[in-house]
Amino acid sequence: MDIYAIIDFLVQLFIYPGLLFIIIMIIITQWLYRKIGGRIQYRRGPTHVGPMGLLQPFADFMKLLIKEDVVSKYSMKSLPVIIASLGVGSLIALTLMTPLAYNPYSSPYDIIVFFYLALWSSLAIMLLALATPNPYTSLGAGRYMALLVSAEPAFIASFLVPVIAASRIGSVNANYSLYLTSIKSWIPWTYSPLSFISMLIAAIAGFIAMMGVLEIKPFDFPEAEGEIYWGVFTEYGGPRLALGFMILFIERILIPIIYVLLFLGGPWPIDITKDVAGGIIVILLKYFILFIFLSIIDNVMPRYRPDQAVRFLWKYGVSLATLALIIAIFLVY
Repeated sequence: MDIYAIIDFLVQLFIYPGLLFIIIMIIITQWLYRKIGGRIQYRRGPTHVGPMGLLQPFADFMKLLIKEDVVSKYSMKSLPVIIASLGVGSLIALTLMTPLAYNPYSSPYDIIVFFYLALWSSLAIMLLALATPNPYTSLGAGRYMALLVSAEPAFIASFLVPVIAASRIGSVNANYSLYLTSIKSWIPWTYSPLSFISMLIAAIAGFIAMMGVLEIKPFDFPEAEGEIYWGVFTEYGGPRLALGFMILFIERILIPIIYVLLFLGGPWPIDITKDVAGGIIVILLKYFILFIFLSIIDNVMPRYRPDQAVRFLWKYGVSLATLALIIAIFLVY
């Protein structure tokens, strides 16, 4: 790898579409989420820091970072910071596999890498909880494990459907690559009636699974502030809590973007291979529409009990995702 390739990689990793871009997106999306929540609850939301309160999420994040790093006597000292940093890094690396990158990295079967990196961020949250001895944290960790076991199978199975479809259509030949599927993901919707059915079922199952992975109500029972204080984050404050929140906030950016790329046509109707800027704008517009929809759901839905949420995810999420996967593998092509 020559010096120019190294510089190109570092720019994409740390500036765009990497860390700096993600931080800006966190500020915008968290401000938007708070404004939506404020309107639904008949209040104004953030108003003071920055124009229209836009910098309030950044101010809150910086407040956590500059606080004293207090660690319980019986908690692990360095491991939670390492785990949280790896969780953030795994999600940042995902941006390089999407059409948002101006020089994306892709290879045959890189969808496996996507699932690994996406799962690692969720495991990082669980390991953060297990690193502390608080009973509320332990209860939150148990609930989070139940959520992962119920949501992740549906998430993986449903998100595999468009990748398999795009890889089996000769005109696309995505070769099980996330990037190659993303730029042509609208084709399986129109290829045949059965492919349309498999994509529709997978889109429904994927949306349910995505809500579970992101802990969107009614699936936020691992935190459940009124029941188990703050669940997985009970023992955390200051910089450690900031890193934990950062993982959750980045997930709420990247997972919906991947959903847009695989199920909502990605850059369509723009051909991103010919008009990169136009394609990126279309992707981000679709993402913000989806994010607003998820934010409204999160603010108006009640919370499921753990048993209700697990039952719902297996009954509808996993079963529908499995059905869509069977159709895509055995019946469509």
